[in-house]
Amino acid sequence: MYIKNKFSVKETLVVPLALILGVGGLSSVSHAAELEEIVVTATKRETSLMKTAVSVSAISQADLDAQGIQNVLDIGDLVPNMQISLSPEDSGVQIVIRGLTSNNFTELGDPTVALHFDGLYSPRPQAGLALMYDVERTEISRGPQGTIYGRNSTAGSINVISKRPQFDVQEGHAEVELGEYAQRVVKGWYNFPINDGLALRGSFLRSTADTWYNQSMDTFDLDWDTDGDGTTTGAFDVPADGIPNVDQRRNRPISDSDAYGAVDQYGARLSLRYEPNDTMSWDLITDYYKDRSPGGLRLKDCEKAEGTFFACDHGQWDVAVNVPGEMDMSIFGVRSILSWDLTDDVVLEHRIGYSRQQRSQLNDGSVNYADPEHPGFGITRRFYATSLPATCAWDTASGLLPDGAAGGMVDCGDFVRNLEVVQAVYGDESVVLQPFEDISFNTVYSDYKSMVTEIQLKSQNDESLQWLVGLFYMEEDNAIQFDVENAFCCGGVLPLAQSFVQPKRMVDSTAAFVQFDYAYSEALNFTAGFRYTKDSKEDVGGQNFLTTGYRYPNSGLYDPLASFWLESWTRIGLEPTASIDGGKGPYQSDVLTNDMGTLGAGFTDRILGTTNDYRGSWSKTTWRLGFDYLINEDVFLYGSLATGYKSGGFGDGVNICDCNDEDPGTTIKYFPYDPEENITLELGLKASMLDGDLRLLGNVFVTENTNLQDTYYAIVSFTGQEYGVSDNYQDPGVAADTCSSGEGLCVRVERDIGTLITQNIGETRNIGAELEFDWRPYDGGRVFGWVAWLDSQITELENSSDDWYCFERAYMGLTPCPDRVERLIDVGGGNQNLTAGRYKSFDGNAMPWSPEFSATLNFEHNWYLDNGLRVSPYLSVHWQDEMFFEKGNFDEGPFHSGQPAFATGDIALRLISEAGSWAIEAYVRNVTDELVRSWGDRGPGYMTGTFNKPRHVGLKYNRAF
Repeated sequence: MYIKNKFSVKETLVVPLALILGVGGLSSVSHAAELEEIVVTATKRETSLMKTAVSVSAISQADLDAQGIQNVLDIGDLVPNMQISLSPEDSGVQIVIRGLTSNNFTELGDPTVALHFDGLYSPRPQAGLALMYDVERTEISRGPQGTIYGRNSTAGSINVISKRPQFDVQEGHAEVELGEYAQRVVKGWYNFPINDGLALRGSFLRSTADTWYNQSMDTFDLDWDTDGDGTTTGAFDVPADGIPNVDQRRNRPISDSDAYGAVDQYGARLSLRYEPNDTMSWDLITDYYKDRSPGGLRLKDCEKAEGTFFACDHGQWDVAVNVPGEMDMSIFGVRSILSWDLTDDVVLEHRIGYSRQQRSQLNDGSVNYADPEHPGFGITRRFYATSLPATCAWDTASGLLPDGAAGGMVDCGDFVRNLEVVQAVYGDESVVLQPFEDISFNTVYSDYKSMVTEIQLKSQNDESLQWLVGLFYMEEDNAIQFDVENAFCCGGVLPLAQSFVQPKRMVDSTAAFVQFDYAYSEALNFTAGFRYTKDSKEDVGGQNFLTTGYRYPNSGLYDPLASFWLESWTRIGLEPTASIDGGKGPYQSDVLTNDMGTLGAGFTDRILGTTNDYRGSWSKTTWRLGFDYLINEDVFLYGSLATGYKSGGFGDGVNICDCNDEDPGTTIKYFPYDPEENITLELGLKASMLDGDLRLLGNVFVTENTNLQDTYYAIVSFTGQEYGVSDNYQDPGVAADTCSSGEGLCVRVERDIGTLITQNIGETRNIGAELEFDWRPYDGGRVFGWVAWLDSQITELENSSDDWYCFERAYMGLTPCPDRVERLIDVGGGNQNLTAGRYKSFDGNAMPWSPEFSATLNFEHNWYLDNGLRVSPYLSVHWQDEMFFEKGNFDEGPFHSGQPAFATGDIALRLISEAGSWAIEAYVRNVTDELVRSWGDRGPGYMTGTFNKPRHVGLKYNRAF
């Protein structure tokens, strides 16, 4: 076991045990305790958890502390049918409830799980990284909550409610935590009453830790035996020469505290509560969060690769990096909450909040290279030439044919490790895994500002009819520059640089809502709620910039000097390696300067950008009908039928022909998408049993989802595709010719043009059951947790295609992919393409992040000693079934597209002095050192993933004062 601190698991547990044995024996005094009543606000009213007609879980600060939870990322195991993961490139927090999620983390994307802080909606997914400390409780409501609880909550909502200042006591609390990997956590709070109606509360948390990765500098130097004779002395071989192939412009030595996986963050909050009289209260809350953690990585999945020809020759946590991670994120927020009893029967609530999230981030997106034993290890040779090289052919599909001095595109075939094997297994289809890749993602800046306000009027009396009406308004003003840099890219080792500059992306949402509750009798109540929402999104002044080698658009502009080396790797195998580019050989990292690509200060000045100006709006009425019935004082039955709505949107403008016509509307497409909608039928039961020692909260549900939104990288314009242009079209870069139909002028696309798009892809049906329990089986003991079942099934998915590792599956004798056929498909924006694909129905497959069965079991026991001390061991076990990260649900061998079934456990031992107001805790997280994936994705011939932290130990000490 790799431990950076000076203690082991054994020593961690021995220290508190020694203290216990030295302070006294067991007490025979009874310490009976009933389960406390939990009050929640899931219905915008304070109600008992056991008599709230919503599937809501309430997590206290004590629950968070027990499992070492510091932010939303870590709460998934505490809630039925909930999964949470993180996108390393942009720090987007992906929350999945009941199989529903959103994977659009951009400044215009919308979640399916609405995140709230103190009841105020937080629109950007990165806010889930903000630290959770000194909270009253966290409420997680499952199922559509949009009728009264805000926008974009088709799957559910999370409300993090901070502790409020108290008027009756001056007190504080502090905690220090030391753990493995140099983990250091300090947190505390202090409550300060000023008088009977005014109080302050301050709280803070500081958390740092070293990485658990073994990170080193990536100085990869390709040593390529192209002819397979066991040496690299052949004419066409590429010998190692001491010069790194991968970009070294940002590479540098990094300490463990600055490596990927390290933690460096803090948060602080100041709250004020003012109650001038019995009818009014006002809370003012301001907080600040800072995160300089380097971020995470997608690593090769060595467990899945074991036993294959591409098995890891290094440990799971060993990683070489040439772009060290950097992040500087801050979130400032201020929230005002006013409650005023206008009369004895009517209360006014007004909430308003402002938030500003700023972030810069740098992430290495290519720490995994192709295995040299792969038959497709090599490059594709397609480049611009003024004459036809031997063994090559003019690429007639590109639309750039020989025209004298201008030349055209030539195709010289793939140069791979074993072309014969590739052709025998795969026919004429190309399989090329470039020997090394070098992509990095740079959020140069992002600045997200939002203002949210909500006003409510609601009844508060004993009448049969209770009502609530409200207005909601939100506006966002977002700006971002996101750069993609890959000096060695695209199968043929070409330099690529992209910059997405969005100075003003605005989102507005206005809503009105009403809900009525009618008590038909003392036991039976009916509910009806309605909400009208109008959303709009607009991009003003946004531009996208792209250059790739000597290909359109903006050919040759990666380097301001337009050096010939841009295409030098495409000559491999055509002429002796040593003679390429006048004897320099294929270009390497030594030719890269800080003036090139997106690192150059003038990059966007010399590149012709694509405009992004666009606007869209959507509206929807959602509703909720329900009932609840108090069978007796201990059993509560409820049911509901509710609809949900998630706003539509659009993507970046894409020039689908790499050409410039007088009417950009014909060549620039934005790929708008429609709102996502669902309807959920739910029946639930909450019961208090065994004289109050057992609580059960159960439900069954079925959700029908339509116009499901999915974000993915898609080819939206294909090589050789024709687009009509105006008669007076003039673009010297891309020539126009008579269309193949014989009428009008057309340009032919020279390359496959891709972009990140969100589209409405189909329908799903989610059926499930959830049971939460909290049981005190004996004096001093507690057993609590949950079990869940989920059948999250795709019922309709248009043009689904199984292209998951097709060559590798055929080569290794696994279930093959379907044959490739052509089909006319809609690619959005009114465009249809005749597209070849391996089409296969995914109907009946499980949605990603949707294990069929899952459960969490927690056990706590308390020994009360004669001297007033308490010894409390704690055990938490989480188990879940197999789940997938992609819709094809491939489950064979090393290309299993998900996380197999697993179980993890945490243990802790606490020594508590209630009289002395202090406690010591020793803990072990992930006791069995299970390798748990939170995300899985395709790599160069093998699976990659992001992983949870391995086993780690620690000590806590806290004291009240």
